[in-house]
Amino acid sequence: MIRERRNPKPFGILAALFIVLIVSLVGCEKGTLGLKGGGISGSVLDSRTLVGIAGVSVIATTGEEGDEDRATKFTTSDSNGNYYLGSLRADEWSLSFDKVGYVPLGDTASAAVNVVVVNNETSHVPSVRMEQTYENQYVTITGTLKDAVNGTLITYGNAQFVFANQTFNNRLPTELTTGFRIPARTDDFRMIVSVSGYETASVLFEGGALSDRDLGTIMLQPETYSIVGRWQDVPGWVFQANPTANIFAYAGNRAVATATATINEQSFTISGIPRGVSVSIEAEVKGYRMNGPIVVYPSGDFQGTIYQTFSLKNNFSPIMRDVRVIITGENIRTNDFVGAYCQETGTRWAQTIVTNPPGWTIGTPRVIDLGTNQVPTGYDLTFVGYIVGDGKSNDDTIRVDDDGAEAQIVTIQVN
Repeated sequence: MIRERRNPKPFGILAALFIVLIVSLVGCEKGTLGLKGGGISGSVLDSRTLVGIAGVSVIATTGEEGDEDRATKFTTSDSNGNYYLGSLRADEWSLSFDKVGYVPLGDTASAAVNVVVVNNETSHVPSVRMEQTYENQYVTITGTLKDAVNGTLITYGNAQFVFANQTFNNRLPTELTTGFRIPARTDDFRMIVSVSGYETASVLFEGGALSDRDLGTIMLQPETYSIVGRWQDVPGWVFQANPTANIFAYAGNRAVATATATINEQSFTISGIPRGVSVSIEAEVKGYRMNGPIVVYPSGDFQGTIYQTFSLKNNFSPIMRDVRVIITGENIRTNDFVGAYCQETGTRWAQTIVTNPPGWTIGTPRVIDLGTNQVPTGYDLTFVGYIVGDGKSNDDTIRVDDDGAEAQIVTIQVN
């Protein structure tokens, strides 16, 4: 007797379902039943420049040390400092960051980053900032030194450069253009620049020399000396008018210092003349022109004060002009002596005897031309006309101009 074959279909279906379940459990992490994992994204920045750091090792770990279910993921930041970790199981992950030249951030540090990952989502972490370390690192400091007065490049002179506690002696000023290698620092410090013939300059580095730096142009003030000028032989009418004088100190064709003063101040100071430079002093005073520049020769590296006299009699000449004096009056008689003089300068016009010209009648004003004489210009001067016979006189105050080629006429009426 032949037995019937039993149908194996129910058993096969159960076996297939069992195999699928086993595969699913094996393929998931920590009982996620095959759900897709999550991710973590963020960026790493330099704490000083806030620029992304490339090549930072980013390690994510979950689970306790020694646990069988402990997991680790690894990646590096890109050229912009960004990173991404994917296919992470749902759990709390700790991140650590490490790169040569920076202080590492471990998962146990005070600034540790802990992130909860959720399936099918990407957790975005706030930017992490890493501090550079500067042990055994050097940076290059460069710059250009120029004269603050004339703007020229300083190429000669003994120079000293001090960076905090590091000193470079017996250097040329142009060596700063090439640059100095100094240990990198994180604290504030100063660079001191000393060049012979110039005042010392100081540059503050805030936050230390964290990277190579070009300081650009540093303007150095030349060491200087001063000239104190003293006015002498000032005429009374000039002193009373108290004009303003402009003074210039020339080195070659260039004015290196100037000053302005009034005559009544009796002295003036020209300061800021570069040390060791000989100068020619020229001054502009109303009504005067200089006979020639006054040259001052300082000795060597002199930086003090030089005293120099400026005589309106010896170093200057007054600008003169012809003045024609005319005396008029109805009571001038024949044979009278008529004359005139300038009250301030003492200049006198020769006395002229009056004669009775043909056709002269009583009551007609007489006009006596005393001729010309030269007097200083630019100031108010008083001219006095007089008649010797009866002692009559009169005066007229006028300003003698210095811009006329012909004689300036002064008319005085004497009655």
